[in-house]
Amino acid sequence: KARASLALRCWCCLCSTWPDFVQCAMGFCCRVGVPVLVVLAALVAGVFQYVLQQPEYAEQAVRKLVTVGGIPESIWDHIQVVDKSAWSDIITKLNLGIAEGYMHGKINVDPLPFFLTLMNGTAVGTRRKEEGGALLGFIVKLLNLPNDLAAMMINMQTRERSTRVTKQHYDAGNDLYEVMLGPSMSYTCAYWKNASNLDQAQQNKFNLIYRKLEASPGMKVVDLGMGWGTAAAYMNDNGLDVTGVSLSEQQVKWASEHLTKPGLRFIWSDYRDHCEDPKYKGTYDRVYSIGMLEHVGYKNLAPFFKCVKALLKPDGLAVIHTIGEPDFVPASDPFLDTYIFPGAVIPALSSVMPAVEDLFIVEDFQNFGYDYAKTLAAWSDNSKKFFQAHPKAYTPEFQRMWEYYLRMCEALFELRINQLWHFVLSPRPATRKRIARQS
Repeated sequence: KARASLALRCWCCLCSTWPDFVQCAMGFCCRVGVPVLVVLAALVAGVFQYVLQQPEYAEQAVRKLVTVGGIPESIWDHIQVVDKSAWSDIITKLNLGIAEGYMHGKINVDPLPFFLTLMNGTAVGTRRKEEGGALLGFIVKLLNLPNDLAAMMINMQTRERSTRVTKQHYDAGNDLYEVMLGPSMSYTCAYWKNASNLDQAQQNKFNLIYRKLEASPGMKVVDLGMGWGTAAAYMNDNGLDVTGVSLSEQQVKWASEHLTKPGLRFIWSDYRDHCEDPKYKGTYDRVYSIGMLEHVGYKNLAPFFKCVKALLKPDGLAVIHTIGEPDFVPASDPFLDTYIFPGAVIPALSSVMPAVEDLFIVEDFQNFGYDYAKTLAAWSDNSKKFFQAHPKAYTPEFQRMWEYYLRMCEALFELRINQLWHFVLSPRPATRKRIARQS
């Protein structure tokens, strides 16, 4: 009864003054044995949550963060809040809040100039590791903390969880992808050296990987990830016996219907199951993976590279093509994780190299991340043409989400925040003196 009475008096204090309430709450904590700091933290969080749900205060907070983060005032030329409730979403959910506001018509935003302005020379972009903007960085980390903690405590890319991205993203339907990606059907960074269009650049990418594999006709090769199988078809056209492995049912179905022929086959399987099947161990002369490492997750990098080595013959070579993140992050951006690539995490060198160094010799490393900006720009243009030709194929919300995703990623590569890496790996112990560097 005494505790209930004290709690009631504390509630009454809330209606009078904040100092009275704090004093009352601390007294209650001491009597019931609850650590004062824990309750104070909960109280502060609750107050902030309440305040930030008020549009006028949320707007003030957002504008203050823009100033603190060194973001130019010209950012407001590219974003307009139509529904005042969106301010609360922006301050509490950051990029996810902006994206959802744009998807549902609460916010008008021109994504590409918005992101270029937001991230170029600012504490949330290209200068995020420099001094200054510490408060903004702390707030961003605090708001992302639940996702980061979950990713650190739980393996987000287990066999069961890995199916989320294939079902939500890659199995969504091929009509949009066939127009967006063009004839190559390649959903990874193209290589624009001496290329004048997207298809030429994608063929350049296939050729670059083929040359880095240093393969000879008749060699057995496995493509881990495979996409729609067009890279595997390119390798097969150059005389290689290729097996493509993918967890995406629709991609395997499309590749099997369009590309299968003698010496070229596609398997619907988790890469881990393929590695653990005794009939495949040590049977491949070459292994390559294009754009799959981003879906492996940092907790699974070591098992992935052990898998690659297990599949290779002792004198084999592997080429790994992946997006790279300059700073370690345990979880993806909440917008990308929610709507685009659930469970995907862009790896950092600090995560990749410890997983590689005991198993392989890094024969070569290349970064052509800027080429992804051009690739994404081409995909954006093609997607726009598709939506204009088929306005009812996807909802307006989906169309705005898709534009936001592609333009956001284009800005990340345009500003060299994200990278595109090629690793050429030979198993330890060494069986060759060198490789020929390709470019």
